Formats: sequence, structure tokens, C-alpha cells
Amino acid sequence: MRILYYTWFENSTEDMAQTLVLLGHELVKCNIPFQDYETDEVFARQLSEVLKKYACSAMFSFNFFPVIAKTAEKYQIKYISWIYDCPHWTLYSPAAKSEYNYIFVFDRVQYLNLQSLGILHLYHFPLAVNTRKICEVLGKPQPEYEEEGEQTDVSFVGSLYEHNRYDKIHYLPEYLKGYLEGVMQAQQLVYGYNFVSELLTDDVIKRMEACLGMHMPDAYAVSERELYAAALNEKITSQERISFLNSLSKSFRLTIYTASPCSLVPGAQAGGTVDYNQQMPGVFRRSKINLNMTLRSIQSGIPLRALDIMGAGGFLLSNYQQELAEQFEDGKDLVLYAGKEELLDKTRYYLSHERERREIAYRGFLKVQKLFSYEIRVKQMFEFVQEEKGMK
Repeated sequence: MRILYYTWFENSTEDMAQTLVLLGHELVKCNIPFQDYETDEVFARQLSEVLKKYACSAMFSFNFFPVIAKTAEKYQIKYISWIYDCPHWTLYSPAAKSEYNYIFVFDRVQYLNLQSLGILHLYHFPLAVNTRKICEVLGKPQPEYEEEGEQTDVSFVGSLYEHNRYDKIHYLPEYLKGYLEGVMQAQQLVYGYNFVSELLTDDVIKRMEACLGMHMPDAYAVSERELYAAALNEKITSQERISFLNSLSKSFRLTIYTASPCSLVPGAQAGGTVDYNQQMPGVFRRSKINLNMTLRSIQSGIPLRALDIMGAGGFLLSNYQQELAEQFEDGKDLVLYAGKEELLDKTRYYLSHERERREIAYRGFLKVQKLFSYEIRVKQMFEFVQEEKGMK
């Protein structure tokens, strides 16, 4: 199959491209700027020219672009998209209903919510990691758990979400602010179930609308409740990460790799930003403990960061996440926590139990290599596309 791969220079571009070629597909990569997700005549014309020039029989992208879906429908070719953001608002576009779309969603809750929208070819499909490439970058065929060279006690790679949408609200009535802060504080205490949207009553949403004013195109089948819940989940994530990291920095040698201001966690060592392909795997391999703190909008799915850590042979200490708990064994392949005190206790325990920590990291790597490598996941993806059958 000759595939037009539309890339927006996402981190996984080369991983996916190399895998498609390895599996026998011909690839035409392109990046054409567009002005609007829904309609852009210049973009559509240029994309059509590439399709015709190379006689592509399918298109692929990470995340879903309605303007690409409309071109696929025009030429009656399959458009395959692998969603790696949650929520991903363009999935609520009418263009998602085209019979030529094959949409793969990594978060099961998001997948279930989308089922009512009439998307014909919709699949729940976890993300992947390129363990082959990581081992090549690190110069070792696989991470033996006895290896030496750890340099950092505890590492966190990621944003602190200090520019979240909730903080852009310039004014909230005190009673409304108090209610929303109560909702966010309550959600921080619960893992495995997100109830934020359920606590946003019609009256609360109406009053938030007057202060924040978030909107989607009228044709999008997304509710204001979902929009405002996503904004609160960003704020919850920011509060949680900053609070937990500050607590960790008081007791452990913590390094954070982020573009966010390190002054938010003054007790941590600033590691700066790291390149996804060349530097990040080394951070994970050399750190005794790697933290994953999932964006709260990802309600059940396995975050890519968790797979990246285990795929590099790093020890993963993550918040409880339903699909992580289903696919990996807590205390054997990774370690999960369900609150700040448990995070601190388990950090302390595993820093002082080196052999156990290394064995867990090694088993996590083997599990990821077996179930979540790009070769395995992409091969399965194209089996679904070609057979046109669903996946539960």
C-alpha cells in the first residue's frame, strides 16, 4: 500500500514512518500548512496534487484532521488516524463520520464517549513505543537490570501546565470559585474515575461561560460541559504535579526536565528540556525512579510517557491508571500510587531496594517490547483496516 503520511512534526513521526516501511508499505511524507481544521481550499488542492502525483491509496496521520478526511472522501481512499491527545476535539466534527475514516483512540473512556457520534470505523487502540530505536540510541541491545550507571534518584519529564485555560479566567464570583476549587480538590483525591463533568451543573456552566467563553464550531457535537471539564482537568493536573513534585523535592534528589518555570519547584534540580528521540531515553534509563503523572483528561488510557519510560528500560512509578493496571502488574512490571503519601512512601522504598527496582524495570521493558512495540501495534492496526472489523 502506498500511503501519504501527513506529519505535523509530532515526536513519533520517524517511529511510525520506519515501521510502515518495515511492514512493506511505500511512504510519501508531507507537511502542508493549513489555516483551518475544517476548510482550507489551498491546502485541499495541494494535498490532492500530492495524492495524484504519487497515486497514494491511503492517508495516515497522528490525530484527526477534518480537512484531510474531506479530501479522502473526495477521492474515496482510506484515512487512518491514530489519536494521541485526549480529549481530541476534532473527532466531534461531522467529517469524522465519513465511511473512509479509520480512527484509533488510545483512551477507552474517550472511545466509549465517541461511540454515540456515528463514527463508522472507530477502534480502541493503545499507543506504542519504538524499543528497537531506543536500544540503538542507548547503544545496548536491551536493558539488563544489573547494569550500572544510574545518575539521578528521581526524574520527571513533562509540563507543569502553568498556562492552563482555567488560570486565564480573570474573574469568578467567590461562591463559584469556591465550588470549582472544591471540585478540583475532591478529584485530586480520586484515581481511576473522573467525575469533574458530572459536578458541572447547567447553572455552573452558564456562569463559567460568562467568565471564560470557550467555544467550538456549531457543527461540532461537543458539549460545553466537556469543554469546561477539560479546562478544570488541566488545572487539576497543574496543581497535582506542582504539589507532588515540591513534596518529593523536600526528601529526595529530584530532577525535572521541563520548559515550565523551575521556580515552581524550587527544591528540584533543573534538567532543562530534552529531545524526545535522542536524549529522553537516556534520562529514563539513567534515573532510578521515573515519574508519570497523567494529564487528568486522560481518564483511562495508557499515557505515551509511561510507555516511553518502560520502553527505555526505566523504572516507572505512575499514578493509578485503569488501562495501565490492566496491562501491567503493579509491583512486577511497574509501580502505581494513588495519592501523595503513597507516592512518597513508594519512592522511599524503591530507592532503598535497588535489585527489586531494577528487576521491575527489566520486566516492564520486556512487557512493552512484547505487547506495545510499533511493529506489533501497527501490524494489528492495518489488519483492522484491511478486514474492517471492530476492536473492543
